[in-house]
Amino acid sequence: METTKTNPVRLLSRTASILAATAMLGLASIAPGFAQSQAQLTIASSAYGATRGIELELNKSMIVDLPAGVAEVVVSQPGVAAAIMRTRTRAIVQGMAEGNTNIIFLDDAGRTMSVLDVVVVQPPLAVGRALEATLARVIPGSNIKVETLGNSTVNDKLYFVLTGTVLTAEDKARAEAMAWAISDSEGEGGSLIEVIGPQQVMLQVTVSEIRRDVAKQLGINLSGTATIGNVSLGFNSSQAPQGTFSGGGSFPMGNVQLNASLQALENRGALRLLAQPTLTAMSGQTAEFLVGGEFPITTTDNNGTHVTYKPYGVELNFRPVLRSNGMVALDIDTGVSEVQAGSYALSRRDVKTSVELPPGSTLAIGGLLDERTSRALDQVPGLGNIPILGALFRSNEYRSQQTELVILVTPYLVNPSPANSIPVPTDRVATSNDSEAFFLGVLEKQYGVGASGEFRSGYHGSIGFVLD
Repeated sequence: METTKTNPVRLLSRTASILAATAMLGLASIAPGFAQSQAQLTIASSAYGATRGIELELNKSMIVDLPAGVAEVVVSQPGVAAAIMRTRTRAIVQGMAEGNTNIIFLDDAGRTMSVLDVVVVQPPLAVGRALEATLARVIPGSNIKVETLGNSTVNDKLYFVLTGTVLTAEDKARAEAMAWAISDSEGEGGSLIEVIGPQQVMLQVTVSEIRRDVAKQLGINLSGTATIGNVSLGFNSSQAPQGTFSGGGSFPMGNVQLNASLQALENRGALRLLAQPTLTAMSGQTAEFLVGGEFPITTTDNNGTHVTYKPYGVELNFRPVLRSNGMVALDIDTGVSEVQAGSYALSRRDVKTSVELPPGSTLAIGGLLDERTSRALDQVPGLGNIPILGALFRSNEYRSQQTELVILVTPYLVNPSPANSIPVPTDRVATSNDSEAFFLGVLEKQYGVGASGEFRSGYHGSIGFVLD
């Protein structure tokens, strides 16, 4: 313990070690705007006799202004901290060595004016401050603090502990990767960074397809027999396919019998497909969605019979990542498929890609415009080339197929909603009772349908009617 009288005024002299530390902390790589340790402390008159704790870096000084004149100063551990009185009301506290101590200031009456519990700590290393400044500059919206741990007496290695907040998980990963790259730790170090930005992404995919098919067929089938004496001759020309409309007739001419059959077919088909799956996932996580089923495929080999199942329906697999610039990066694998009638083949519309777009915007990630036209002629060689009459020996087939397909994606940043606040499809559906099902032939009751054909939330105007 050291006791100091304040009558002589001692001048503060800076030691060479303080000059060296100051020069190191003044390196150009350190950002000048970073907060430094408190350099001055003022003790108010209302805090007369109170105890106050302060933290002081090694080889650093702090000015302490006292509320009255000091008669005596008591330092418990002079090797840890030193108190130098510049005037009776101003003291300079220096950190001499790492550790804890307290300093007691007494007034002229011997009363305790103030007690300082002093903790002297190692100053942050220049590399830690440089890393903290770099992270603040390259990661917008972040508030990351870098704690530097090291013990030169044991292994002379540096370790970093990261604390604070960032906006996205990508920012957290970037900060941790930068810190682990320059630290001496093996593998990952210590990180307590918290992600405070929105982390849930809802993806809406729209698959829209229109397909039109037109087929026309027209032809004449001729057949007949001719009898010459004991010899009977016959011929058959069947170029025209079997159609939905057919007509024919027989024309006997003595020993010659001629049969003619007209076959005509016109077929039109249209397909409209609209699938709009929606799925939500955390940033950086993968989500999968399937509405459909699986059909069995049986195969036989030397080991016996095996059954495998192939999925079909509406599929959506995606992985969102929120970027620090506000964009959403998406890895998308989506498709719509159905089983073709009478076979195990699938009709599929699939797309797999990676894109980046702002939340709430729509991007077309796939599209197709396909138009196919074909015309075919079947005829009897030679006879089909005869002008006008050659039409009796020809059949004509025309086919046209048009397909338009587009696939759109729209990401949204979402948060949970209160319970029962999201409407579901079953909210406005009521099952009919037995009498309605038997006498009216309806399965559901639908009341209050507006002019647009959509349900209203309440009853307005004339009500009580039932729509099949």
